[in-house]
Amino acid sequence: MFDKSFFYNSLNTLSFGKNIYIYKEVTSTNDILLNGDFPYGSVVVTSLQTKGRGRSGRVWIDTGSSLIFSILLTGLTPDMLMPFNIIAGYSVCNGISLYSETKLKWPNDCVINHKKVSGMLLEASFTGNNAAKIVFGAGINIFNKEFPEDIAHRATSVYLNTDKEIKKELILAEILNSMEQMLNQFKEGSLKIDELWSKYSANYNQKISVHINGEKKEMIEKGILPTGELIVQDIYTNQISNINIGEIGYDFNS
Repeated sequence: MFDKSFFYNSLNTLSFGKNIYIYKEVTSTNDILLNGDFPYGSVVVTSLQTKGRGRSGRVWIDTGSSLIFSILLTGLTPDMLMPFNIIAGYSVCNGISLYSETKLKWPNDCVINHKKVSGMLLEASFTGNNAAKIVFGAGINIFNKEFPEDIAHRATSVYLNTDKEIKKELILAEILNSMEQMLNQFKEGSLKIDELWSKYSANYNQKISVHINGEKKEMIEKGILPTGELIVQDIYTNQISNINIGEIGYDFNS
């Protein structure tokens, strides 16, 4: 059950979340917003979706213990999509961090103690070269007490990392509060996403394994560019390079 009254009492936005639609079960919260007619900032929420998608075609595994939501955005130019991915990651971290310190794995997987607690997906529908609709979706493991054996070593939940009473409505409100404020500041030019990376990153100045075109390379994460690209340094040659979203996946080097 989602307590709308508690949610609205915690919400401090001008647009984001002012129109919220609660579903017990959906195929995909992203699909509802992409295929329907909703005003800017509308949010769709569920605790169970049957055909959730992750980045790179991955499937979001859900048992009904999650907070799953999507928000409808407009007015983002193509060059703003990658920076917004980072802003969204920061915002989700802020919401989860009400209960347990949460960090970001580039570009926008939230982790607690190096275990994934949230995944995100940005999708758009286009008219010619222009994005007619942009939808950001996220799934957060909230009340999960255990995970399937094959992912238990790399997945966690808010429940497993706090002794506080969890209010998923508070988490969502804080995410939307942060997201709207950060996005507006970014549009105004007062928010520099690269300057915040060292605060949020789970791997800043640490060794990571980067997978590029099927090849695994060891790098040092050095930060991000203002455009959101990841800056890495080859541990053998010290060569600095930038990695674009969509080109690679990367994981923690054990």
